[in-house]
Amino acid sequence: MSAVRMLSLLLLLAVVTPIQRVIGASRHPRQVDTSDISNERLLCLLQADLQGTDGSECDSVTNTCTCVPFWQCDDPTSTSTDTDGGLLTSVNVRVHGLACDVPEHVCCENVNLGRTTTIRPSYQPRCGVRRLGGVDANFQGFTDRQAQFGEFPWMSAIMTSQVHQGSTALFYTCGGSLIHPRVVLTAAHYVTDKAASQLMVRLGEWNFRETTEPRGYQDFKVRRILLHPMYNSINFYYDVALLYLDGEAVLGPTVDTICLPNPYEDFVGPGCYSSGWGKDIFGDSGRYQQILKAIELPAVNNLQCQSAMRTTRLGSRFRLHDSFMCAGGKEGEDACTGDGGSPLVCPMASDPTRYVQAGVVAWGIGCGQAGIPGVYAAVSRAVPWIQEQIMNNFGFDIRLQV
Repeated sequence: MSAVRMLSLLLLLAVVTPIQRVIGASRHPRQVDTSDISNERLLCLLQADLQGTDGSECDSVTNTCTCVPFWQCDDPTSTSTDTDGGLLTSVNVRVHGLACDVPEHVCCENVNLGRTTTIRPSYQPRCGVRRLGGVDANFQGFTDRQAQFGEFPWMSAIMTSQVHQGSTALFYTCGGSLIHPRVVLTAAHYVTDKAASQLMVRLGEWNFRETTEPRGYQDFKVRRILLHPMYNSINFYYDVALLYLDGEAVLGPTVDTICLPNPYEDFVGPGCYSSGWGKDIFGDSGRYQQILKAIELPAVNNLQCQSAMRTTRLGSRFRLHDSFMCAGGKEGEDACTGDGGSPLVCPMASDPTRYVQAGVVAWGIGCGQAGIPGVYAAVSRAVPWIQEQIMNNFGFDIRLQV
């Protein structure tokens, strides 16, 4: 089998997974029959047999209390800290969420249903700012690799609108990143066979299972799909695409843009992050994530990556194209099935506290194999084209992004 055909088989295929929300509906659980969806492809059931969800009683260690969103609980033991996004409440999910299945919910004795909003300071948009401690709440006691709420505000969920059991529903397709209030960057091979009218982009999502979060998500229809002119559907060179939204995102702490790298900038070294809702491990035993996950990865130079790939089934003649970059190589730490199109971000050279998008999740040999990095579309190789498109269509010089 040729290396090109082998690459086609090794792509991180998008998972057509039910988000189970009818377009235009408010965010609430609904009954959906998933008998025709295999366990392997099922991301999560939003309408599950939850124990201790909204308003239900739950037994803590010593008391009976009610599961509510943490911001509706007057808990004298909780702590809050002032941040530029408002008050940050510390929530230990191993204690407060002991009897509640939803991470944002706490078992509360003093419920204050009237407390649904918080006065927040005005927001100044800034690309590439990672909310390391979370927005509005810092959830402690999470499993490894679960991102905090709002930690990666550029993260986008790209969904396909389909008719399911007589109604229109949204199905998860791939990840993406917000690079302009009206533009999302993703992998070309996930959208090349789709019409713009089929796609929906969700910004500000975090937990697909939750029906209420401190700050809501934003949904947009896609007005136009633009593939990189050098994209090759056989070998996936220049595997990037732009999605033009039908409206402008309202930027805030949980929805903001990622900075772009300099043209042809290379990335090598630790401190990069890949985020998404894909599987935790490769294969049938892997589980898709309900809460956004993030994994720290080192960027690997292309010669080292090519040498590693030649030790795999790709063979000794494999050549890594310049439109790719690599990251990872540590056992058990990698992007995985379902993460395709999602961003790989690395510290900005001039300001390591901020991030630029180095790559777009493209393909790999399994997930998390020792010594075998994952392969990403190199964003820096596409930056000149991206800059040109955004200037021509929106009159905005993205090089001036702050």
